[in-house]
Amino acid sequence: MSFYAMAFFGAAPLGSLLAGALAQRFGAPATLLASGIVCIAAAVTFFARLPVFRRHIRPIYVELGILPEIAVGLQSASQLTRPLQG
Repeated sequence: MSFYAMAFFGAAPLGSLLAGALAQRFGAPATLLASGIVCIAAAVTFFARLPVFRRHIRPIYVELGILPEIAVGLQSASQLTRPLQG
């Protein structure tokens, strides 16, 4: 049961404990502002690293059959940067 609870709730109880301690020390508005800044920074960092994640994960998805190989061919075909000379 504890594994299920940890998988379902994640680290929310630990984050709530930390937020409560910070709110008691610095005040609720400052804690919410700091939490928002941390969330925005994490989102920007994830967005910047997303191409690297995709490059590493795509072969695994193709191997597991989650992403059909035809989709890989379609993506590479859509990434033509210049028209063919004819």
